[in-house]
Amino acid sequence: MKRSWKVIIPLLLVLVLVLTSCGKKVDQEPPVSNEDVSQQPEDKGDQGQDEPDVGAGEIVLPHPMTIKKDGATVGGTLNVAIVTDTPFEGIFNTFLSSNAVDTQLAEPLQSGFMRSGPNKEIANGGWCDVDFDREAKTATYKIHKDLTWSDGVPVTSDDLIFVYNSIGHKDYKGVRFDSDYHNVVGMLDYNQGKADTISGLKRIDDKTLEVSFYEFTPAILWGAGLTYQAEPAHYLKDIPIDEMEGHDRVRISPLSYGPFMVSNIVPGESVEYVPNPHWFGEKPKVDKIVAKRTGSDTIVEALKAGTFDIVDKINVNSYPEYKDLSNITLTSAMSRSLGYLGFKQGKWDVETKKVMPDPNKKLADVKLRQAIAYAMNNEEVAELFYNNLRIPANALITPYHASFWNDKQEGYPYNPEKAMQILDEAGYKDVDGDGLREDPKGNKLQINYLSMSGGDIAEPLAQFYIQNFRDVGLDVVLQNGRLIEMNAFYDMVEEDNEDIDLYMAAWSVGSNPEPSGLWGRDAMFNYTRFAADENDKLIAAINSNDAFGETGMDNEYMVKAYHDWQKYAMEQVIVAPTHYRIELTALNNRVTYWDKDPMNTDWGWEKVGLLADTPEKAK
Repeated sequence: MKRSWKVIIPLLLVLVLVLTSCGKKVDQEPPVSNEDVSQQPEDKGDQGQDEPDVGAGEIVLPHPMTIKKDGATVGGTLNVAIVTDTPFEGIFNTFLSSNAVDTQLAEPLQSGFMRSGPNKEIANGGWCDVDFDREAKTATYKIHKDLTWSDGVPVTSDDLIFVYNSIGHKDYKGVRFDSDYHNVVGMLDYNQGKADTISGLKRIDDKTLEVSFYEFTPAILWGAGLTYQAEPAHYLKDIPIDEMEGHDRVRISPLSYGPFMVSNIVPGESVEYVPNPHWFGEKPKVDKIVAKRTGSDTIVEALKAGTFDIVDKINVNSYPEYKDLSNITLTSAMSRSLGYLGFKQGKWDVETKKVMPDPNKKLADVKLRQAIAYAMNNEEVAELFYNNLRIPANALITPYHASFWNDKQEGYPYNPEKAMQILDEAGYKDVDGDGLREDPKGNKLQINYLSMSGGDIAEPLAQFYIQNFRDVGLDVVLQNGRLIEMNAFYDMVEEDNEDIDLYMAAWSVGSNPEPSGLWGRDAMFNYTRFAADENDKLIAAINSNDAFGETGMDNEYMVKAYHDWQKYAMEQVIVAPTHYRIELTALNNRVTYWDKDPMNTDWGWEKVGLLADTPEKAK
């Protein structure tokens, strides 16, 4: 499809991915146990290496990204592990789900609807292309003529309109309705009941939809205000939006337009998939996929026994136990995730749908946040808990978005002396001589720390950080005196539980690195509830029309705008980033193909085959 104007986005910072089986240097990855949390709870899996070298701009992967084996495949059943210590939610709907496990479960149902370019911007070549017109302030979807739901109904423009109508509905309680969607013409009027339809949506024909924006910002090129997936309007439209999340058509019998469809679900435990008879792409190479939940404490034994063919994002605290198994091959890839320590600084106003900071919150003091960040020994955490398979993070943009990540920014390296100096100067002193600091008014200061259960290292990791804080004189205690199960943890964080001061989480970002969806004033995902005029201003600069030159994107402007925001975010310690991550995937030797290279846009579950009837066991 021909674009109306040319978008030029070269890779400005080179992210070197050296594909060796025994890389040595720095890495990053997905979380495990209680750091495996997030607004979009992160999956488990990890690695990182040797001395952190943030600033070098070089990331060396310890294993290849791609495994491809020749040989005839045998059909059969592909067994996939879903590593989580609690039953999964199983919400098969892109605008209702908000965690990485559900996203993982939905992958076989959604194959390459939209593609990404070298900087993760939207590119043509998927099952839905997008044509951008800056002057007209529009983006036009064009759905592939043969794309069809698993019940035989074609995927149409109505399925995209349905997503917009659902996200904009007054009864929608999900997390997608943010400032990106506010920019769609007529979206707010529809949400507020002033209009029956969204005026900025123009249905051209069954396969073409035009979306108009009030402002055409750079973020639109990365999907701001656009949906990356369709949902079946004919199948879901009669279900009230506030009842949809729990409906059987979302939880038990979802439709698919990908190579596989759901054939059976045991809620919270397993999902079976079979080939979609209406899939028009490459024929799937296996007869069935079975994705089954398994605990992090049993996954290594399961790998040895050949119970699973694929363990994606496998946790890294067990790395020494599985790295040399004879029956598996490991692959690695740059993760989109970021671990962080969050500081509760306010509430979410459900009426205005905005963050409401509270200056009386304990962590509203930026000096206290800075001290806590310096007190965290993330370098030792990477070594002791993650086998040197993570590296300390220096910014809230990750190396996954190499063009905009400021690899030279220092961040908050471990420096307890500096932490204590900041606390002293800010008036946090030990008044009563018990070794713990009071607040600047002389009142006892106890800080509640909410941390997630899951895996063997969850408790010792939480206690390690608590000791870090006590080493600088801060009385930090586990909230409720214990770790909290994942689902309850997220309920408490999302609902702004009054007792939370600190919480440990992780984020998995999408293709668009623009920060308003995570850290903006209008973002429900902004769980810290931080908001400030300067933050608004710097985020607005990233989204400004000043980013466009005469022929397309002004790369120099964009890099500076991202670097300016990253510097401010770290100075204010919106959150304290902990680690970047690399995803590890363990494959049984009978698996023929796995590819997590982000530049390979042709990979899909239909390409995964098996070389033998039964999985290989460890010798």
